[in-house]
Amino acid sequence: MPKSIDAISYYQATATPHSNHPALAGDVNADICIIGAGFTGLSAALELAQAGYRVVVLEAETVGYGASGRNGGQICTGFSSGQGKIEAQLGKDDARKCFDLAE
Repeated sequence: MPKSIDAISYYQATATPHSNHPALAGDVNADICIIGAGFTGLSAALELAQAGYRVVVLEAETVGYGASGRNGGQICTGFSSGQGKIEAQLGKDDARKCFDLAE
């Protein structure tokens, strides 16, 4: 049977300590409730709050606890379609601009 690995991520091991927030008690009024305080949840919460929405973020563990705190967060440039297909859709000059931007 596989054993559970209870390891902390590099982020958790090197991050500045932060205070935990209390569990939600009672009712909270908000325009939007976001479940999960990973990259996507926090990014969405920030964008929505800056746009004037009242946002609540709920997280079962701590910020960045799940996949957001454990993956390498690589962003790869490039395209899933080949150059020929992109040139056919955009034209050669605009396709070149896209490829130059991705480098």
